[in-house]
Amino acid sequence: METYDVIIVGGGINGLTLGAYLAKTGAKVLITERRWETGGAIMTDEQSGCRFNTHAVYMMMMDVMPPYDDLRLAEYGCTYLRPQPAVAVISRDGRALCFYSDAKKTAASIAKFSQRDAEKFIKVYADFEAMVNQCLVPQTYRPAVPALELFEMLNTKDIGKKILDISEQTPLEIIEGCGFETELLKAGLLYLTTMWGIDPEVSGVGYLVPIYVVRMLNAALIRAGSHRLSSAVLKSYLAAGGTVTETTEIGEVLIEGGRAVGVRAADGREFRAKVVVSTVDPEQTFLRFIGEEQLNKLAPGLADAVKGWEWEAVSHYGLHLILNREPVYEAKSFDAEANEAMIQVLGVENVSDLVAQFRSVQKGGLASLGHVTTITKFDKSQGPMHIDKFMADWEAPPKNLTVVRFETIAPYEPQDGNWEKLKDTYADKVLQFLGSYAPNIGQAKTIRRYPYPPTFIEMKFPNMKRGSIKHGEYLSIQMGYFRPNDLCSRYRTPIPGLYVGGASTYPGGMVLLGAGYAAAGILAEDLNLKPWWKPPNHIEEAIKNGFAV
Repeated sequence: METYDVIIVGGGINGLTLGAYLAKTGAKVLITERRWETGGAIMTDEQSGCRFNTHAVYMMMMDVMPPYDDLRLAEYGCTYLRPQPAVAVISRDGRALCFYSDAKKTAASIAKFSQRDAEKFIKVYADFEAMVNQCLVPQTYRPAVPALELFEMLNTKDIGKKILDISEQTPLEIIEGCGFETELLKAGLLYLTTMWGIDPEVSGVGYLVPIYVVRMLNAALIRAGSHRLSSAVLKSYLAAGGTVTETTEIGEVLIEGGRAVGVRAADGREFRAKVVVSTVDPEQTFLRFIGEEQLNKLAPGLADAVKGWEWEAVSHYGLHLILNREPVYEAKSFDAEANEAMIQVLGVENVSDLVAQFRSVQKGGLASLGHVTTITKFDKSQGPMHIDKFMADWEAPPKNLTVVRFETIAPYEPQDGNWEKLKDTYADKVLQFLGSYAPNIGQAKTIRRYPYPPTFIEMKFPNMKRGSIKHGEYLSIQMGYFRPNDLCSRYRTPIPGLYVGGASTYPGGMVLLGAGYAAAGILAEDLNLKPWWKPPNHIEEAIKNGFAV
């Protein structure tokens, strides 16, 4: 039987990242993956010759994540673009407010509504940028710090005090506290947080507001489809000598003498290693792979902590379209840039309506808001290469095809029936909704439409129970040093030889590559491996200034 230094359960983006870093130290690493391909939710499907990114598409951290340069992802085929404006919030009356990575450009758009708000935005955004760039992004790529230690570290600095202050506020309180008078501006800023299922009235995670606002205005699209990112990390891992076994579902973590020594696959195959790292969710890792009875003997109290894991209260519904024309928004006449934004936010007029819709979705209602990206506007390679072959039976074949992605928050259990029944009728309503903002959609031919409800998410990825795209709710008791719980912080567990990683560990989901990167440092330390990498300048600067450890 072949043995390894490290076995990583789960070939998602964090498992691949962790594996690539460790393999390059010379460690013998095996990644086991349940599906037929690695990458997890960083995936791209092809339909009718076009590419649908059915899960992750907006990459918030591409220009600041250490693995991009460390793992030479550009050389392995992963490149990205950052369209500007990043976001346009379009009102029902045809006006639009555009958000850019450049605060002055955003302020110029805001000035069409309020000069006072335009000036105030520059100050607010400068504060948000300082928090994000000097502290929050660097901390994303360092292991979690205990709450008291983090408080003492931040409470000695002005920026740190601001972060501590907003952390105890709700996203709604933070946005309202900025003092803006323009409802569309406030609603747009709040949407940038709630679009990922963060409750606008939950406290304890307010630091996410500046992160999402700043980083979504700097978000990227991966050229040729999101899977190019996971594919590049896989290539880096394989080039370093790593091994992958796909279509391998793990049934059990092998425990001998109170220590994890390997895994047994569902088909009976066994793989042994010095340590095992599970990048799947806590329930699978501990209750399924180990079992409650054995877990209570190995780590008293851990089973109860795992049983308390909360999945997200709301999920997401996506509608992926191939049309014969691009949407043209009526707001183009108000601000031509609105039509060129990477994301168009629709159905968001004011904060009270946004909160009300979020509450409705929590109770099983279907939202009448969402955001849209016309993928092929920015990346033609995600459309068909030979249109004439697909459209030969048309009297007047279109000159090009357009890939459109719509996404909104959605309940896992709709009050009006099950998703198998509703996914298509809701798609009809979504198309009508889109047409109310971009009337030319009504005349567009639909070559393909692919509704993707929360139940599809769970069926494809068991890690995403109840359609939980972040692998668990973002609550103060499930974030930071408590993600997944205080017994398993910093990727170590109470069971010798067993580690955890992935989106259910710090810093969470959203394609940060943070868990895989930070866990690599912990594993290298415990296995006496010599790290070949060092933190990039912006992280070293944060450590030097006392904003990270």
